[in-house]
Amino acid sequence: MQSKNRVSSKDVAKEAGVSQATVSYVLNNVEHIKIRPETRQAVWDAVKKLNYYPNHIARGMKLKRSMSVGVITDRSVTNYNFMKTLEGIKNGLSKFNYSITLLFDTQEEHFQTELMSYYNTSRLDGFIFAFADLDDSIREKLDAKEVPYVLIDSHASNNGAHVVATDHLAYIPELTALFKEKGADRMAYVGPHWKQRTDPRLQAFQEAVENNQQQNCGLWLGPFRDDEIHEMVRNLLKQSNPPQGILAGSPRFGYHALKAAAELGLAVPEDLLVASLGTSAFYDLCQPSMTAVELPLYDMGFAGAEVLVDIMNNNTVDRVRILPSEIFLRGSL
Repeated sequence: MQSKNRVSSKDVAKEAGVSQATVSYVLNNVEHIKIRPETRQAVWDAVKKLNYYPNHIARGMKLKRSMSVGVITDRSVTNYNFMKTLEGIKNGLSKFNYSITLLFDTQEEHFQTELMSYYNTSRLDGFIFAFADLDDSIREKLDAKEVPYVLIDSHASNNGAHVVATDHLAYIPELTALFKEKGADRMAYVGPHWKQRTDPRLQAFQEAVENNQQQNCGLWLGPFRDDEIHEMVRNLLKQSNPPQGILAGSPRFGYHALKAAAELGLAVPEDLLVASLGTSAFYDLCQPSMTAVELPLYDMGFAGAEVLVDIMNNNTVDRVRILPSEIFLRGSL
């Protein structure tokens, strides 16, 4: 009969017929130690049989760490991009026995103080900024205190932070060329307006349209309220000389382009071509389905977790890690 006392790694080692060190190597996924597959399996079988749960608190005390990482975002938990990225972060950190504390950036002045308090009081060992604005004042404070942090974003920044990003900007010239091949000589960009940073997608779009000798019908930047986005896109399409193609800076703006076109009697792709930047679970459900440059959201989260752990362990880490995006051609283009 199983003892009521807490099962320890020593019990697991005895059950598996290995040393405690081997149990530690297996459970902590130590990659530079070679362990035979059958030995690893024996350890996991013993863990399951004994219902063993590692004592992360004790491990954290030994390492003088909290074994928890703060994930900072200004997105809602209903946001698909954030939640898919968070799934990758969670699985990436759990490999190293770290847990997650979610922190929502409300853009209020006290947030910086709150952030530093979490680190200074040893409640968090580092931070991952997931699609959250990292302004210079926060970055300077983090750097001054040598706080481990990494930024996960759709594109790399030049502010000196460690960042996991994608190459999706490189696909904008290819997309605009596809628009031109299919007859769209007049192009417009619709997308979110960022208050605290310059959006490199805008410059990439302008350069691509100019190189393709297409007419630029403007950069239509809007807020995140759906009614205002929709009105903006309708006004764009109701012009006397409307665009023949729309590149949307996010799925949300792409959906509004499809909806506004349908309301105005414009057939997609016959009268209007549409494509979007970013990933969504609903591209195949809209009519027509949406052509898009999609981001590897899960992989971005997983890689961000790995980079942060490397930083916390004082390992050498590339300042920027770029992951590949992919164009999915669907019915809208």
